[in-house]
Parts: sequence; structure tokens; C-alpha cells
Amino acid sequence: MVRSFRSLIVSILALWKGLSQKQVGARSGIPPKQISYHLGKEEDLEEKIYDRLLVSLRGRPAEVAVVTGALESLQALEDHGDLTEEERDEVEAGVLEITGRVRPVLAAAVRGSRTAPPLDEYPQPAHREAARWQAGEQWALLKKLSETERSAVIRVSREHWSWALMEKVCDESVVQASRKVDRAASLARLAREIAGKVQGPEGWLNRVRGYAAGHAGNISRVAGELNASEADFAEARPLWEAGADPDGVLDPGRLLDLEASLRRDQRRFEEALDLLDRARVLSRCPAYTLINKGFTLEVMGDYNRAIETLLEAQLLIDREREPRLFYMVRFNLAVTYTHLNRYGEASELVQQVRELATERGDENQVSRVTWLDGRIAAGLGRSEQARGLLKQAREEFAARSLGYDVALALLEEAALLLDEGRTVETKILAKGLTVVFKSKGVHREALAALRLFQEAAEDETATAGLTRRVLGYLFRARYDQGLQFEL
Repeated sequence: MVRSFRSLIVSILALWKGLSQKQVGARSGIPPKQISYHLGKEEDLEEKIYDRLLVSLRGRPAEVAVVTGALESLQALEDHGDLTEEERDEVEAGVLEITGRVRPVLAAAVRGSRTAPPLDEYPQPAHREAARWQAGEQWALLKKLSETERSAVIRVSREHWSWALMEKVCDESVVQASRKVDRAASLARLAREIAGKVQGPEGWLNRVRGYAAGHAGNISRVAGELNASEADFAEARPLWEAGADPDGVLDPGRLLDLEASLRRDQRRFEEALDLLDRARVLSRCPAYTLINKGFTLEVMGDYNRAIETLLEAQLLIDREREPRLFYMVRFNLAVTYTHLNRYGEASELVQQVRELATERGDENQVSRVTWLDGRIAAGLGRSEQARGLLKQAREEFAARSLGYDVALALLEEAALLLDEGRTVETKILAKGLTVVFKSKGVHREALAALRLFQEAAEDETATAGLTRRVLGYLFRARYDQGLQFEL
């Protein structure tokens, strides 16, 4: 607290509570004239007098903190000499806005804590469902805040130091990883911050922190930062293995599943498959592990095994309870069918997939279904329809800066044009790769293959065969960044 504020704090609280100096004097045993003297002098109010007056005012710590904060804000208007008056006004308006947004989150957390299970012990069976329910309620409010505001809540609100909230935020980071990596990274950071605050037995804390570190590693992987991801898993693994979670409160297979995705992106495919087989036995959601395995087999080019695995996963999924997983398995299955020219089977799935994507309200997924629809139409010989769908998807991808998806859709279009010998139109279309070359989501080897196609298109020497070879390479290289393109 700033000492020079003491007289003002007493005066403001007395005014707020409607107390005169005479009444304050009667309560404190200090004559009113002495109170007037102490509050009016320029020197700091002596600590003993200040404490005595606060007691007489029944000044609660929160009241003192609120008044102090207001005075500090007024002082800040004077202290920021390098800012204009308008800029200072803007800063303080922002501070008030943040306070207004964070206060209801903290208030709701305090109300919820009245019936919340203990936060400083290993979660007992009777408490887990309640903890997860409360975490859902807390997240519903936290997700409306900025990253800075969420972090501020976690620092000061013990009610948010919950393993269940950490778990919830980790789950959200996985969902956002396929939509917006920056948002997913923010959630992974928040999960680690919460994990660092969780209290309880040491073994349990190790598990909690290892779990959060593994999810941070997953987001680093999705962002293409494989070395950072490796470092995160190098931290997560020892914590998890040194930890204790005898009832498997946290999904025992999750870290194995996430690490398998890293091994896949590192082109260490056999290790990835081994991790997924181990995760399949332990996982609380074996269908998700099977989807990951099917996708890994697709990246490896083993399409028949990928289809077998995805069909196995499909049997384990309840569409009503797990719409995201149902979408994933159907979409991946349809894409894999197209790799084997099984367009009829893919076509049977695509309408279901579109309905699921629309129900979920995920614009990226809807655009990818449009792309898939176009790819299937091309495979079925409906070239004009295919070009229309692919153009629509390409433009939607470009609007969201999804460079790799733009490249896939554009090459599909180009191959159809070249089938008809329309080299001039292909040359014009290839200019659309500029947005791809500026994208952060396309790695060096893929860019080299795309430049080869673009140069051929500009020279009007590109062929449908070359275009489809580049397209086939891009499918595999998206998640296999060490794969070389060969003519």
C-alpha cells in the first residue's frame, strides 16, 4: 500500500459509510479535533492511528484494497509523463474494462467453491464428477477473457487451482490445434500455469504437471516446432513416470498418444505405431488412438491398413456423445478412400461429414468438406462441378490464411484444367500460389515442389501428370516434413 494514501483512504471510507468525524471519534476514542488534525496534515498518517481508525470504520481488507486501487489509478494519471492525456485516459479505461470482465469470473469461482471438492488432495471417486462439472463452469467464463486476463485470474484465484480445470484446458487445446494454432498455444500455456498452482501429494502433482507439459509439446508439434516439442516431451515424460495416479484420473494413454504424433512428424513411424498400440490398451478413448493410428498409416502411404484401422475406430464411437470423433473418423476415411480411387465409397460418406461439420459450426471443417466434395467429384469425372467446389474451398482457405489447404485445392483444379489442355488458365491459376509462399504453415520441401509446378505453369509446360505427382507428394509431406519430392 502507498503510505501517502492513508488519510485519503480513511476519509473516503468514512464518507462512503456516512460517518462524521464525531462518529469516527466516538468509535475510535480519538477526539474529533485530533482526527481532523491527523487527516488534514501533509505528513503520513501514523500506522497506529491509521490502524485504530480503520478498526473504528470496520474497514474490511477488500474495502481498503478497492479505495487504494482507485487512488493508485488517479496517481497513475499523473505519473505517466511520457503519455498524452488522451493516452492516459485510454490506459485507465482499459484497466477498468479488464476489472469489469475479471470480477464476475472470480465471483463465480468463489460461489462455486462453497460446494467444491477439496483442491489440495488426490481426487477421490466421489469428488471427480463434481470437479469436472465445476471446471466446465469455470471454463465457460474464462474463455471469454483474453490470455492476459485469464492468467491474472489464475494467479490470484485459488478456486481455479484445479486439476480438473487443467484437464479441461488441455482438452480445449487439442480441439483448437486443428483450427487456430495461436489459440491452442495460449491454452497450453494456461494449462501449464494452472498445473503449477495445483496442490496435493507430490506424486499426483508430478502427474498433473507432466500431463500439461505433454499438451504443450503437442501444440509445439502442430506449429512445426519439432525441437521445442521434443524438449516439452523430455520434460513431460519423467514427471509423468515419477508421478502417481493409482485410479487413472488423468487419461493414462494420452501422453503416449500425443508423443506418437510427434514421432510421426519426425518420420519415426515404427516408434509412432508402437506408442499408439500401447496407448490403445491404456487410453480412456481408444477410438481417438485408433484414428491417430489410421492417420499415421495414411501419412505412411499404407492406405489399406489405414482404412481397416479407421473402420475399427468407427465401431467404438457414439455419434451423439462424440460428434467430433465421429466427424474425424468419417472425414479421414473418406479422404483415404480417394487415395485408392474408391470415390464411390467416399461419396457415400461426404454428405454425412458435411452435416456433422455444419452442426459443429466449424468453418474450417466446412471448407475442408467442400474441398473433399470437389476432389470426389473430380474422381467421378464431374470436372465442371469439381472445379466449382475446389475454387470455393480455395477462396475460403485463402481468406483464413490456410496456405497448405490452398495449395491442395489449387493443384486439384490445375490438374483438371490440364486434363483439358487449358494451359493458359492454369498459368493464371498458378499465380494464386503467392499466398501459399507467404504462409508460415508450408515447409521448405513442399514449397520447392510447388515452385517447380508454378514455373512449369508459367512456361505453359505443366502437365496433368506432373501436377498430380506434386499433389500426391503434398498429401504425404504435410505431416512428413522430411519427405523428399522426386520427379
